[in-house]
Amino acid sequence: MIKKAYTLIELIFVIVIIGTLTGVGFYYFKPHYLQNDRDFVELKLNTVRYEGLNYDKRIPSATMDYSIGCIAKSDLLTAGGSIDKHYKAHATITLTPDKSVLCFDVLGRLHDGEDGNKTTQDSLLSQDITIQLDYNNEEKNITIDHLSGDLR
Repeated sequence: MIKKAYTLIELIFVIVIIGTLTGVGFYYFKPHYLQNDRDFVELKLNTVRYEGLNYDKRIPSATMDYSIGCIAKSDLLTAGGSIDKHYKAHATITLTPDKSVLCFDVLGRLHDGEDGNKTTQDSLLSQDITIQLDYNNEEKNITIDHLSGDLR
């Protein structure tokens, strides 16, 4: 009675092939940190923009919260909410022109926060803001239209 079995050489050969395919797979399926950071910043900007669209600061009152509809540059990649509290950013961020706070008004227009986030006519920006994210010698950009607040 003859039993058919795999030889040790055949088993080692199969293990080497599986190891090679695993190594190639890990190289091609690495996480896309830069795209994840871009999506995270875009999500935060859209959230702040929609808050600004729903909160009218044109008629000031003593109880008005001027921080609604505004976000600081330092908070763009900072996880702070209940959903995003575990997010870890990898990219570095640059704003052109450099602004420390961005605010959106009830019409969606873009303001700088230098007037205490009051979104007055004087704080209205006259040019688009470009947000550049850099990671591992790669970059991704987000441009905010200063008239409509749209992201592209």
